[in-house]
Amino acid sequence: MQIQRLVDLEDYEFDTLLVTYNHKNRLSIELGKVSEIFKALQEDDLVGGSKVYGLRGKDFSYQGQPYYNLIFIGIPEHATPRRFQLQFGAALKEAKKLKGKNLLMTAIGDDVSFWLSSAMRGILLGDYTFDKYHSDKKEAPELKLGILTGMDQASFKKEEQYSRMMAKAVTTARDLVNEPANVMTPAALANTAKEISEKNNIKCTVLGKDECAALGMNAFLAVAKGSKQAPQMIVMEYNGRVTDDEKIALIGKGLCFDAGGYNLKPSASMKGMHGDMGGAAAVIAAMGAIAEAKLGINVTAVVPACENLVSGKSMKPGDIVKSMNGQFIEVVNTDAEGRMALADAITYAIRECGATTVIDVATLTGACQVALGDRYTGVFSNSDDLTAKLVQASILAGENIWRLPLGDDEYKDLNSSSVADIANCGTQCGAIAAARFLHSFVEKKPWIHMDIAGSSESSADKEIYAEGGTGVAAMTLYEMVKLMEKPYKSY
Repeated sequence: MQIQRLVDLEDYEFDTLLVTYNHKNRLSIELGKVSEIFKALQEDDLVGGSKVYGLRGKDFSYQGQPYYNLIFIGIPEHATPRRFQLQFGAALKEAKKLKGKNLLMTAIGDDVSFWLSSAMRGILLGDYTFDKYHSDKKEAPELKLGILTGMDQASFKKEEQYSRMMAKAVTTARDLVNEPANVMTPAALANTAKEISEKNNIKCTVLGKDECAALGMNAFLAVAKGSKQAPQMIVMEYNGRVTDDEKIALIGKGLCFDAGGYNLKPSASMKGMHGDMGGAAAVIAAMGAIAEAKLGINVTAVVPACENLVSGKSMKPGDIVKSMNGQFIEVVNTDAEGRMALADAITYAIRECGATTVIDVATLTGACQVALGDRYTGVFSNSDDLTAKLVQASILAGENIWRLPLGDDEYKDLNSSSVADIANCGTQCGAIAAARFLHSFVEKKPWIHMDIAGSSESSADKEIYAEGGTGVAAMTLYEMVKLMEKPYKSY
């Protein structure tokens, strides 16, 4: 999509006009019959509040030029960055329905910098499609967006570049999730990480089965035993502050397909399991943005990539495996595999990479999806300070999170085992049990677990989303890392 800053309308021919209105129904722009059309739509209750409505007509004109599409965008009072994203994403969907190609919007006022990048992100994300495997698809013309604004060119360019970088991170994550499992294998995921690393001055190392075995990553390897696809432990190291001993570890669950192992999933639950690497996708994409922005901080991503399938070699319920950090894990349920892979990845990040802070992202539990649906990510943490930063980062990113309890007193025995140090599955509180399992491997480091089981996928083509992967957490991770940058000392 082309985005152009406009200072007047003489040189820009548009066919679609985006008009925002606030809680007092004040319009952002009034050309031709816009005001009276808005009033007529009000009477029919088609606009008002936060509704987004588009209509097509042939009698609208400005300075003798006809324009055919009008899209009214309701902006609620005290709208958040997320709300701006959703509203402008919905407006873009309306424009595409009306076959608009050249869009015009205004960004005038004192608070433009607060919302413009969110609006641009919403439009860019709303334009996303994954039609790679449609043989009869038609090439759609590139959309153009003209923004009439008093913002100076340098400031505008900064907002545009930031918006594009964030949108690219999300769409990269979406593309990875949307690829089928026969394409996005562990090796293919590792190759993508290498490609992103080569472009962004990131050191990328991929540990194979033998190297993982030598390090004692038996929990990770147990998950991978049933598949012919070789496991890949992907490590991406970005050193933006080499003089600093602190290092953030981003851990992403990379189950490229999860059949559940011998605790086989029912057929309805098998659908979409190629997206069980949504955490890995978010982490890999975020690393690209972090390096592209040259943030002054050290970040290492660790992604355990494998498949959880059924064969004569698969791990079985009742098996006991020794994790990299020495804890023995009883395999109560082979479909609670992601946390086992993550456990060894966390240990590797701490012991081999020197991580001082750990953030893991995973499509981990159906229980979290039941609790929070598809618009909120569940968050667990052992650090109030770290969580406060994540809340701030999520607001900036426009992604919803909700903190859930670890229940240190009430739920300390959720993962107890009579035959091993810990069981990989609790008997209740599925999301909490999974988080508590991971917590037992973080070695008292400040830690956050993001359960994106619900928020990683959209079932509808709506607002900023297309059906399929959402790319959730990529923007929040970037904003989180940016917030954790330290100012450079001045000597």
